[in-house]
Amino acid sequence: MPEGWATTERKEDRWYYSFLPFNVAGGSTSPLIPLFVTEGLAGNVAQVGIISAISSLASVPANIIWGNLSDTLKRRKVFVLIGFIGLAIPLLLMGLSTDIPTYYLANFILGAISAAAAPVGTVLVLESFDKKEWGKRLGDFSRVGGIGWLLGLTIGTIWLNFMIGDSTIMAMRMLFVAAAMLAFVSVILAWKWIREPKTKIERKDLANEVKIPLISFERGRYTPTRVLHVIKISAKNLSPKNFPRNLKIYYVVMFLAFTGFLTFYVGLPIFLSHQLHLSISEVFIVYVASSTISALTYSQAGKWSYKIGSKRLQQISFTGRIILFPSMFLVTGLNLDILPLILVLCVMHALIGFCWANLSVAANILVSNMSYCEFRTESLGMYCSIQGIASIVGSLLGGFIANYYGYLDTFLVASAFVIAALVLLTVLNVDRVPCEGEGPKAEHV
Repeated sequence: MPEGWATTERKEDRWYYSFLPFNVAGGSTSPLIPLFVTEGLAGNVAQVGIISAISSLASVPANIIWGNLSDTLKRRKVFVLIGFIGLAIPLLLMGLSTDIPTYYLANFILGAISAAAAPVGTVLVLESFDKKEWGKRLGDFSRVGGIGWLLGLTIGTIWLNFMIGDSTIMAMRMLFVAAAMLAFVSVILAWKWIREPKTKIERKDLANEVKIPLISFERGRYTPTRVLHVIKISAKNLSPKNFPRNLKIYYVVMFLAFTGFLTFYVGLPIFLSHQLHLSISEVFIVYVASSTISALTYSQAGKWSYKIGSKRLQQISFTGRIILFPSMFLVTGLNLDILPLILVLCVMHALIGFCWANLSVAANILVSNMSYCEFRTESLGMYCSIQGIASIVGSLLGGFIANYYGYLDTFLVASAFVIAALVLLTVLNVDRVPCEGEGPKAEHV
């Protein structure tokens, strides 16, 4: 627990806890959402990809719209409440779904409405405390989200291991309902505890002030829970002149990389369940391993990035994933008993999570360094949007290949995208810092 949280005098801190059930609900259902397609609705992995793409398709514009609306109205609490409700209702609807179209709708609502909390919560933290406390407070807030997510995965593992009984499907449905109830608890806590900050800040002023990496966990769709930078919608802010040439190329790098990541991830839980015959709770265990190592790595990733260079760190992380993605399939040839199999999968997935934390932190540093100072918020916001767009493409591609060609081809294609990203990154000059010049004019120097 972060320092100072146990004191009763600092009641302004307790609103952090309103995000805890919200993150527990998200963590407990992250692997469950794709698994329920095949286990509960008799769907296939191509439909898993479509559902992932639907969530991502809704989330990309929703993050921008909710963030801009909150900044324009200078209101935070109401958007946090909308985001919490936007998780609770879709999860309940998923638990009650009996057909794929209803499940599609629930995931679209999840992506569109729960996104309201993502770009608002982080700004709410900064507006609630003095500037000198920003680093600590944002770090604390990010850890709350990380702890909640890991706790949710753990609860999901225990739930599905001990409550299945004669009906795996019913246990999965009840987990959705329980998670929805947790999200509603967050609504109640947020209503009681969150106060609208008197001090308002401009998001564009934060790009040069906040350097704390926000813990984020990888999954088979783009529905972030913590976002600081969003694109401000205007012709001026979105002008191509605001983005240096090397940054535009880097966006291509990350589009290729994230397309590969989602191509791999969209079918991973189905691969573990159907190809390797893991139980649903054992699939959760494999995800716990990755998320745990990823969370533990974030604190060191920034230090490593500055020590060996962000570009080098990302190259190493890309290389690790290029090897690890197809290696997950090669496990099928080892003929292991269940316990050694789970151990090997946990180690491999943990290494994938280790790579995620490093490349994620390195990417934010690289984008920040290659951005013009006055358009750094837009540059970082565009990077988030690129992730979302790549998630849509990767989800559809991964689901289609896995369904019609198999998982080995899926993982090889995923690696091929990351190889393309690695090659382009290797020849890209990322050292130049355009913001030392005069904004967009520096692009022509």
